[in-house]
Parts: sequence; C-alpha cells; structure tokens
Amino acid sequence: MRRTYLWEQPEWPALTYDRGALIAPLVAAAERFGQLAGIIDGATKRDREESEVRALVADAVDTSAIEGEKLDQNTVRDSIVRRLSLPGSGLRRADDRTEGVIDITLDALHDAEPVTEGRLLNWYERLFPIVRNNRPLRVIGAYRDDAEGPMTVQSSRAAGRDPIVHYEAVPANRVAEEMQRLIAYIETPSTEDGMIRAAIVHLWFLLIHPFEDGNGRIARALADLMLSRARGTTNRYCSLSRQILIEQATYYEELERAGFGSLDATLWITWFLGCYERAAAASIAIVQDVIRATNLFEFHGDAIYNTRQRKVVRKLLDGLQGNLTAKKYAALTKVSHDTANRDLANLVANGILRREGQSKNIHYLLADA
Repeated sequence: MRRTYLWEQPEWPALTYDRGALIAPLVAAAERFGQLAGIIDGATKRDREESEVRALVADAVDTSAIEGEKLDQNTVRDSIVRRLSLPGSGLRRADDRTEGVIDITLDALHDAEPVTEGRLLNWYERLFPIVRNNRPLRVIGAYRDDAEGPMTVQSSRAAGRDPIVHYEAVPANRVAEEMQRLIAYIETPSTEDGMIRAAIVHLWFLLIHPFEDGNGRIARALADLMLSRARGTTNRYCSLSRQILIEQATYYEELERAGFGSLDATLWITWFLGCYERAAAASIAIVQDVIRATNLFEFHGDAIYNTRQRKVVRKLLDGLQGNLTAKKYAALTKVSHDTANRDLANLVANGILRREGQSKNIHYLLADA
C-alpha cells in the first residue's frame, strides 16, 4: 500500500502537536540550556572564545559528516578563528566548498536578520561553488525542477534490486509556493515556544526538500538560526549537528516516520527537543574541559616544560582516543621511546599525570581524572 505523504493531505502544512506531551521535554531542554548558560557566564573571555570555536567547528564538520562528506577539522578551525578575528588564527584557507559550509555556519549566527528566499538560495550556492569552471549540480541558485524525475530520498540495496524509497518530496511546481509559506511562518511573530518552532521548521523544510542537494545541511543551519532566536547568543556554544551525528540512525528514522501519515508532529518534536537537551549536556562537558585545561596550564605551566608535553596533555584534555602509552606518546610527538618515557616521567613527577598498569599494560591518565 502506497504511503500518503503529509504534503498530499488537504490540511497540509498545518502541523499540529500535543502541548501537554511536550511540557516535560521542553522543561528538560530549557533547564539543561540554563546550566550551559550559567557556566558560560562564569567563564573567562578566553574560555568562552575557545568553547564557541569548538562548537562552530563541530557544526561545520559534523553537518557535512552526516551527509558522508569529510572536512579537515584543523583547516575548518583555522578558517573560523581567522574570521572571528581571534588569537592564534592560521594562514591556511580551506577549499571553496569547505569555506561555503563555514559561510553558512557563521551566517546562521545572524538570527536577527530575516530569512528570505534570497538568503536560502545564497546558502545553497555557497554549498556548491564553481570548481574548475564546473558546478557539481545541474541546478544551482534556484529551486529544483524535477527534470530528471521526482525528488526522492533513497537507500541502495543489493545489486539487481531496486533502491528503497524512504520519502518522495513535494513536486517541483509547488516548491516556490511551499517555501513562501515556510518563510512566512519563520518570520511571523509568534508566542509559540522557539524550540518547538525550530523543530517544526527543520521538519517542514526537509518535507519540501527544495533543492537538488544540500537540503539536510541547510535544514540544520535553519534549525540553528531558529534556536539562536529562541535561546539567544548562548546557542552558539551548543552544536546540534554534533549530537545529530551521534544519533544519526535515529535522526533518519524519526524524519521518515514524521513524513507521512498524521500531521501531528508531537513525536518528532519530542525527539528534537531531547536531542537538543543532549547537545546542551555534551556542550557543558566540553566547556568544562576548556575551563579545566586553562586551570591546569595556569597551575602547572612551569612544570610542562616542552611543547611535546603540552601537545599531549592538550590531547588528553580533548579526549584522546585509547590509552596514552609511551609508544603512543612517541608517535604523537615524533620522538624516540626513551624521550617519550622521560617526558612522561616528568609529567608524573610533577603531579600532572598518573601512571596505571604494569609491564606492557602501563598507560597514563590525567592526575585529576
């Protein structure tokens, strides 16, 4: 039996929800975000800047990773630090496509500026710049035209079998009108909770799927913009895309379920609010790590006597994958095994690291971990 998509129903796009069912997830998200705001308010300017950079880098890198595209994290960081005119900016410029993702990530911070058709088309163009006089897509700077058939979201199956169609979007001849409705919703003043509006806008945009490609990244940028309107400048310290990447399978399941059947979006909004609450919780941990790193280097600065040690301690603070062994230290810093052991012994002697395990299982942890 063929699915009936929401846009095929006569009441579309009147998405509804159960306000009572959303009270608990709304309160949880607001409380968690309030905790993040309190920590940010008490942080130093330097720690706030570092926390913001980490969140913005995660937004740019992870929103691309969700779509299977890998961006170089260090290059993205250099570009963001340079654009924000912060200390320690590198000279490297990313490739045009990476710079385009960063453009959108930073432009979404300007939540006071109106969302217009022109602004969204500009985001689309920046995602797909001219590379060697060629465009990667057929239609750029305009809504899709469906010249090659309906816009569908599919997943492949084994050779010789038809792909699974998860969703078929609004026909191209309706896209311009549907986008006008969405933009009017975004820009019409409302007493509706801003986090609920962000969830609705994210879903609504993806149900229209107005572009040939890049719809997911633009939808997440729109959600960030709406959340900034709802929660203020503190939202820039919280990466929604980072959390969506962690929950990617569930994210797609929830979107698919929300795309057909009932116009009641309660389940989708509930999941979105929970994801945002978890994103805020993860951001709290990251900000606390930034503050912890500052305190550690200020307290033990004289004891960390070379750049190798500083580099490895920083990686531990950032969540180094796997145990830190002398072998891994030597590989990270490109020194001999003997030099690695001396550096590690010095860090243990000065109370920065502690040694765990015996013989071949010896590894090192931060002393206060």
